[in-house]
Amino acid sequence: MLSKEKKIILAILIAVALNVISFCIVYPQTFTPEPHNLARDFSAYYIGEWRLFHNPTQIYAGGSQPGDYQILPNPQTFKYAPSFLIFFAPFLSLSYQDALVVFNFLQVALVPALAFFVYKIVKDKTEHIAVAAAVIVLIEPLPSPPIGQLAGNSFHAQFFSLNLASFAPSYAVGYGVVNAHILQTIFIVGALYFGLAKKPWLSALLFGLGVLDPRAALFAFPLLLFYNRQRLTRFIAGTVVFLLATNLPFFFYYGIGFSFLHTEVSGSIVSQMYPYDWIPLISVAILYVAEIVSPSGNKKNPF
Repeated sequence: MLSKEKKIILAILIAVALNVISFCIVYPQTFTPEPHNLARDFSAYYIGEWRLFHNPTQIYAGGSQPGDYQILPNPQTFKYAPSFLIFFAPFLSLSYQDALVVFNFLQVALVPALAFFVYKIVKDKTEHIAVAAAVIVLIEPLPSPPIGQLAGNSFHAQFFSLNLASFAPSYAVGYGVVNAHILQTIFIVGALYFGLAKKPWLSALLFGLGVLDPRAALFAFPLLLFYNRQRLTRFIAGTVVFLLATNLPFFFYYGIGFSFLHTEVSGSIVSQMYPYDWIPLISVAILYVAEIVSPSGNKKNPF
């Protein structure tokens, strides 16, 4: 009979495999045109970065602008924190399609790191809670997109066929449109891990990278404070330093920071939630649950 630790590891390995399978199935989509008048989500990051150097007052403007880098049919609207422009800058050295491929491979290549972070966080929790939390974080079974959205992405073998929704639907859609919320989940869960590991500066650094969409970052912040409670002053100081260093300059450069704030509070942005938007939120939520429901005797420091 498998030990608790081996059961958790086995569940994580299966979840990582399903996650990667989902990526492999949707990967060919990234070379095909979108069925509507907007390019994939990745286009928002690329055009936002391009405008930073060529048209900074229009970073958060929707649609194509005069003189833009051409992305067909139309680029998505950039709506992320200004600090994300620093992280994304190296991708501008590549063409749009090459940058899209590299970014997507980077996300799936970091899934094992996410698995490691999750394992370290949950391994001393109650067994069934630990297994459930690890699997939910790594395959994100809910919310499932409409089956029709994934109908063309079935896995076919000689005797059976499985729709993509049978694997990791939210991750699959995220990989398909090349959305950065997968990367954000890795940053935030990594920040939680380093908080438990009593490395507050690394925790603050990853949290600073993870604020690209403030909704999930704000939701995770109380748990981060709890995990960093033994080094709380250092974590808060590190968070303030990293957030100011990576965002404050943009308020003085063509008012980019103020444009971001205006974009964030607009109802059209706040109200939109797609399957991949839930990945960091549900991941953090299940870690909250694991922390709350596990008996206090199981809450040992595994580091």
